[in-house]
Amino acid sequence: MNFELFRREIPFEVFDYQLIANYLKGLKKPRDKVSALIAEGKIVRVKKGLYVFGENWRREPLNLESIANLLYGPSCLSFEYALTHYGLIAERATIITSLAIGDTKTFHTPVGTFEYRAIDRKKFKIGIDYKYLGKEGGYFIASKEKALADLVYRTPGIRTLEQLRHYLFEEMRVDETMFRGLDFHKFKEISNAYKRTSVAMITRL
Repeated sequence: MNFELFRREIPFEVFDYQLIANYLKGLKKPRDKVSALIAEGKIVRVKKGLYVFGENWRREPLNLESIANLLYGPSCLSFEYALTHYGLIAERATIITSLAIGDTKTFHTPVGTFEYRAIDRKKFKIGIDYKYLGKEGGYFIASKEKALADLVYRTPGIRTLEQLRHYLFEEMRVDETMFRGLDFHKFKEISNAYKRTSVAMITRL
């Protein structure tokens, strides 16, 4: 296998086993060659069947958002990571957090830590946006309103307006000016699906 040719012909940074296997179909033991490429640092195994090019072979930075969608799903970016992405919280998110249909899971990978928090399908599908990235495809991310609602929904012990206010603006340090600019009609739509008092209280802050 001519790895330089393989790299030239692949326009994106993330790929699956089937793609590289097509380039290795003449070999008796293609998986051994994949293992060798990993050992040489030419490719990196994110999880079984999902790879990225090694750091010295990348044409552009990895898009962790699209990797998060591919790693486990159906899923969409949400919670702290999405709120940081939108600028609602200032602290840099070190874990890529997502909402998912299925089980709650955490993946520690060579490219980052990805955390998935479970929710049922009806609640999952409300308030999701898609960001197109061109040749790299794109990724699903919760709207600003959904990301905030998801955070509140998955946080126990919020029973009063004062507790909610303290959690959002003191503990999580949500930017209050940006919060006031959110779409409260979207919050009501989300609240109707989530059916949780803490989420419903968001519109009363």
